[in-house]
Amino acid sequence: AHTSQAQMHSSGATAGVSFANAGVNAAAPSPLAEVAKPRRMYAMCPPQFQRVGYDCYSLVSQRSSWLEAHFFCKDKNANLAEPTKYADRKLRTFLERKDSLAGEHDPIWIGATYDHHNMFWQWSASSRNLTYNAFTEMDPTYVQLISNSKPLENSCAVYDPASKYRWSARSCPDKLRFICQHKMPKVSAANREKIYNRWNTTYPGALANEVVLEVVDRRGNDRRYHRRVKAEGSDEEMIIRARKRGPGNRRYQQRNRLQQQQRQQQQQQQQQPAHHNDVNYPQRQQRPRKRPRLNTTPAPVNEVSSTIAGQTSTTATNPQKMTAYDLKLQRQREKEQRRQQRKLERQQRMRQERRERRRKMQEEQRKRKQLEEQQRQQQQQQHQETPQQHEPQSEPDALRQRKIEEQQRLDREERERLEKQQKQQQLKEQKQRELQQLQQQHEEAARQRAADDEALRLRQERLQKQREREEEERLAREELQRKQQEAQEEANRQYTEQRLAEEKRLREEHEERLKQLKSEQERKLQEAHEAKRREQKAIQEQLEEQERLRQEQIRREQEEEEKRLELERLEETRRFEQRELARLHEENARREELQRQREAEIAQRKADERKLAEEEERLRQEVKEEEKARSRQLEEEMKRAEEERKQREADEKAAAAAKAEQQKEKFEEANKIENARVADSLQDKRRQYASRISKLSPEDQERFAEMRKMRKQMKERLLKQQEQKKLKRIEEAIRLNNLQ
Repeated sequence: AHTSQAQMHSSGATAGVSFANAGVNAAAPSPLAEVAKPRRMYAMCPPQFQRVGYDCYSLVSQRSSWLEAHFFCKDKNANLAEPTKYADRKLRTFLERKDSLAGEHDPIWIGATYDHHNMFWQWSASSRNLTYNAFTEMDPTYVQLISNSKPLENSCAVYDPASKYRWSARSCPDKLRFICQHKMPKVSAANREKIYNRWNTTYPGALANEVVLEVVDRRGNDRRYHRRVKAEGSDEEMIIRARKRGPGNRRYQQRNRLQQQQRQQQQQQQQQPAHHNDVNYPQRQQRPRKRPRLNTTPAPVNEVSSTIAGQTSTTATNPQKMTAYDLKLQRQREKEQRRQQRKLERQQRMRQERRERRRKMQEEQRKRKQLEEQQRQQQQQQHQETPQQHEPQSEPDALRQRKIEEQQRLDREERERLEKQQKQQQLKEQKQRELQQLQQQHEEAARQRAADDEALRLRQERLQKQREREEEERLAREELQRKQQEAQEEANRQYTEQRLAEEKRLREEHEERLKQLKSEQERKLQEAHEAKRREQKAIQEQLEEQERLRQEQIRREQEEEEKRLELERLEETRRFEQRELARLHEENARREELQRQREAEIAQRKADERKLAEEEERLRQEVKEEEKARSRQLEEEMKRAEEERKQREADEKAAAAAKAEQQKEKFEEANKIENARVADSLQDKRRQYASRISKLSPEDQERFAEMRKMRKQMKERLLKQQEQKKLKRIEEAIRLNNLQ
């Protein structure tokens, strides 16, 4: 255990021994060893290392990653610092002093790394888990460490000057300072040269830092007890542990020689090659303390109460019991954990709502696209049917093409209008969401303002109650002083009465004795005695009066001091209240300004929404007017085209009628000529036919008549079918015309 009375003792003495001549010094006895006094030892640190507590440390200002710092310390036959509980306190004080002189504020690497597989911090040199840590509770990495909310992969520990050299975590590849730790050998004068020989290779030509240790308490040469030593030039004391008793001691070599040989063979088989300058030995655990250390940390004091009462608390706390400050810290930690949990739940809920809104929007867009696709297909079908309907009416191709283009343009405008409406709807929804967020912020600010007002009211009530309590205490104190004064006056009055009665009694006794005295000499003696008594009585009364006046003066001074302290306390309370009121007024003004800004922003957004709605309505009306004008223009064009078509058809019919009339006249003339010719030819044919029939037999004549009758019937059927087809075509044309 470390029983030092000082926080840190730097290496004061430097040995005047150079490592360059270490071999010569090893061959011949050292002059320092010859003049060294008995019962002395030497605590030695390598060059560039300073003693802090029981170990040697070297603060390297070179910026390196954690791995580079680790190998740098290994090259110096040291390790990155692995401070334990009490060494950590001394090391923090040492680093704070060094950095205050150098003006450095960067973190410092130490030898702890985070094992993210097992989720433990461990020391790099010994690979043991940390049994003590000084991580600051206000650092986010400490919250992650205790809650395992985020894996600390590739993280290493540092001393953080920003948190008063508490521990923190940084990414291992960062370039930072580091501190190396070396075991401090405590050797006798005869063994110093061995240390010099070992350090000569690592630190050639350099001087070691050593401190002379004077043995304060040792029971002779008995090595079963620890030795208590004191550093020269300071009051710091250290404990040098005794060697372990066991088979390895020389006392047991003869008894356990076989076991020792077997152990040496096993060690030779298992021993790994070490550095040729390695003087580190395994760290030994300290004995557990039989009694707990006294905690001298002062209990926390409420600033407002201490300011009002003008008192400070210096009561020491018991480490086995939780103080009010510990309970307060625990409540704050629990409150912070609950707040973090609520924040995580709120974030998850908001993410879920965003995903739900995104899914609904995607579903609406998909449905809208399907509806647009269906409308487009229906329009295409209508476009395909429209030319088929107009074909039988012999409509010109140019008019049909114009109608198709016009319909396509209308479809395109309809799609653009739908897309524009969709964008406007999305913009409107976004503005509504922003407006809702602003309203929520406004409500949150209103709730916060109400909470602050409530806190201010409670504080004012508390201050009012405190003033009333102080007024009651003052009145009670004045009443007590009045009663004490009355009691003192009553006591003084009774004392005066008793003194007067005693004086009267003594005078009467004196007169009685004078009457009884016989001689003049006795009477004079009695009168002198009485005068002396009266003089002593007067002196005593004068002293009592002076004491009373002095007590009265002291009482008045105490009252004046109390009044002065009361006035100072009231003045301090008044200043504190003024500062608090000024702060609250500023806070209220800032919140009112923020509230006005938010209200103005909400009003501006509402005005923008109204303008946007008016603009949408105006655009909608313009689109409707344009559609109506376009439809009217299209109808007029269709009417003109229809009239032109009818006029053209009428002209064509008139021309066709005139042409038909001419052809009819020509046909009639030709028909007459042809009829005459046909009649002549028919007469000839009939004559020839009659002559041929007359030449046939009666049976052939009957068969010929039947065949002629059949041909006539077939011809009538063909004519009837042609008439029916013609009627069907006329009916189909009429139906198509009606549909158009």
